Amino acid sequence: MTDARRERLEQLTQRWRARHEARLQAGARPPADAERIAHAEAFFPWRRETPAEYAARYGAAMTGYTYDAYTYPDPKLEAWLRELGEILRERGRRC
Repeated sequence: MTDARRERLEQLTQRWRARHEARLQAGARPPADAERIAHAEAFFPWRRETPAEYAARYGAAMTGYTYDAYTYPDPKLEAWLRELGEILRERGRRC
């Protein structure tokens, strides 16, 4: 990837992160649809692992995490996903 393309990608990523964080801070979280709920329950080890443990293993590869932008019927799942999102955003701020 050329330097110009890398710089443009970084600009777009930063703009997306800023919009995503603004929506989260505004509390504008729509309910997750059935497919997103099923994916969250199946793909994340929220019953056996902490968000910090998961982020330590996979966080570097998770640049577009959006599961915390929705509400979920299970409050424990929602809390886990939100905590993971906060950890990932904090890492993004430090980079």
